[in-house]
Amino acid sequence: MAKLIAIILGVALHLASVIAHADVPTIGDMSACNQEAREGYRNRSASPTSRDEVDAATARRGRDAKAVLPGATGAVTQSEDPQIHGMDAQGATDAAYRAAYRVCMRKRGF
Repeated sequence: MAKLIAIILGVALHLASVIAHADVPTIGDMSACNQEAREGYRNRSASPTSRDEVDAATARRGRDAKAVLPGATGAVTQSEDPQIHGMDAQGATDAAYRAAYRVCMRKRGF
């Protein structure tokens, strides 16, 4: 019985640590998804949602938070949403680019 309780506690602690540690996209993830979004944008491989349209319009008005991250080649979008964080600031102004970037990040597990 004590062994069973120890196993259950061990599993519970492991799950708690996994839940507490959220995956964050790396510069490599962001770079790869920006590249894929540039290619997807040209091919229109991802369909933008109405949210992409609204967010792209907001970015065109310059209201998106932007930053230069170490290792990035230019300004990128800052967001709590990991599917948007790190998006090229210029690409963020286009709904199709946003859609392609989100699809890439989703494929990478974000």
